[in-house]
Amino acid sequence: MKSTLLLRLVGLFLSTLLLAPTAAAQKNSSKAREFPAYGFSFKPLKDWSDVPPDGQMKALHVIGQFEAKRGVTVKTESNARLEYRPSLKVLKIDPPQSKSTGQSSGGGSLRNRLGTEAAAEKGAEEFVMDIFGPALRKDEYKLVEPEISTIKAKGIQAERNEILAFTVFDNGAFDMLFDVYTFRLPDYRIVFVWSYPAEKKTRKKWGKAVEKSMKSFKLDLNSIQTSSVKDVDSDSDYEDLLEFHRNEVMQTPGWHLVETPSKQYLIKTNSDNKKQIQEVIKRLEASRKIYEQDFPPAEPITSVSVVRICASKEDFQRYGRTSEGTAGYFNPASEELVLYFGETGKDATLSVISHEGFHQYCHFLFNRSEAHRWFDEGHGDYYGAWKMKGSKLVPNKDMKGGLSRIPTIKQMVREGTFKPVRRHVRFDHPTWQNQGPGGTGCYAESFSIVYFLREGARGKVSKKYWKSEYANIIPNYIRVLDEGFTQAYDAIQKDADEQLKALADSDADFELIQAAKERAEHPWNYLDQRTKTEIWNKAMGESWGKIDEIEFEERWKKFVSDEL
Repeated sequence: MKSTLLLRLVGLFLSTLLLAPTAAAQKNSSKAREFPAYGFSFKPLKDWSDVPPDGQMKALHVIGQFEAKRGVTVKTESNARLEYRPSLKVLKIDPPQSKSTGQSSGGGSLRNRLGTEAAAEKGAEEFVMDIFGPALRKDEYKLVEPEISTIKAKGIQAERNEILAFTVFDNGAFDMLFDVYTFRLPDYRIVFVWSYPAEKKTRKKWGKAVEKSMKSFKLDLNSIQTSSVKDVDSDSDYEDLLEFHRNEVMQTPGWHLVETPSKQYLIKTNSDNKKQIQEVIKRLEASRKIYEQDFPPAEPITSVSVVRICASKEDFQRYGRTSEGTAGYFNPASEELVLYFGETGKDATLSVISHEGFHQYCHFLFNRSEAHRWFDEGHGDYYGAWKMKGSKLVPNKDMKGGLSRIPTIKQMVREGTFKPVRRHVRFDHPTWQNQGPGGTGCYAESFSIVYFLREGARGKVSKKYWKSEYANIIPNYIRVLDEGFTQAYDAIQKDADEQLKALADSDADFELIQAAKERAEHPWNYLDQRTKTEIWNKAMGESWGKIDEIEFEERWKKFVSDEL
């Protein structure tokens, strides 16, 4: 369920392809879409979804994205008929950073500033490749003639690039037109990257609608509404976070920010169902109390967790570009938990909240480092099964419906298709995910192991299966893991501090100084794989390595067969 394990559609920013009838003629909206933080507006096409950009898109300088609610039927090279939903990405490109002052209008971390500087040198083709590259057949990628034309919008000239690319999907391939408009403003560029099928009739119809939309571009720099807080992370002061995220949700119509009583979470949502939002908050905060009770942090966790609640499954899939079957996810890169109230019922949604909420908690518990999947996913499912009783969560044996794990693990034990426990708990992430059988066998085995360990430690497992030494497995594992990561981060910070001292006495390059500061402030971004593996191995040696794992497996198997 974690974001790194999600089944993604081809390409990061491509819309879903489905069998469907041809869409009606495209029309322009009569209402302008404001971009309050950037001082411009334009009239998008009618009946398009307005989707807030996620962390991946923001890294590519996307400040807005839109997708047609109905698609265009296209004929593939194999004569199949598929639907493509045209899309639009809006980018803001800042000027290059000044080497002498280190200043740029982008602000933020060194990594973000250098990314902005590189983007400032790019042209239309490169932006298309950044956004749609995974699905383009590069040997057939070409510009349409004439390469460049211009339009005028409210007295502002825009450069237009038409780029034709043979676009390849799992279930078909066809010619796509990328219609790119660049408005060069005094302090930055605004780039619109439209995509729609290049078939002659479609191209003519959509091209006219897109051009009309672009001619509605209007600049009003006096109307800019922006936060005084330019850059935050989850450890920033609460009031700064509140201002920053409130301003961020204002950029997409229909979205708003909700605070929680504990001030441990900030909720971003486009749902108007206050009852459902309160149920999410109630479950989040009850889950957090259980996490802290079972895994008390060495120091209080002051990081504020951001949770995005989409009003519908369609909004959820457009935002995260997730595949069918994904009910929620935590993205470690953006530190955001994303979910929705689904058609499968409230119980499934609440289970997903506790499951994904545990991933988010562990992200901060281990100071942005990762544990093995057996621990992470097993506990996610364990807490996902718990039920609300008043304002508290109480233990429960299994999740409901399609999320249930017990039938799967009982079958696996009965048929001997589970993986040996000593191997299962040591698998790296990809091996764990692909171990089988089926797509949920890995979850079922980890859940049953964690259930056995947690319930045994609570005195709820008979001595027929349980040995007292098993109660030390999880505590020893997290203790050694936490110690290892802390020591590794301290070493990275010490090295960075020493470099900063050396640079202070020399005529050092600005970027070298900023790079050292970045390592000192965010050491988890610089932990190498070798060190991480050493920490993991030591944690396993001090936990699972202290017991007879063959005997454990026999006792666990019998428990699964007899008691689950």
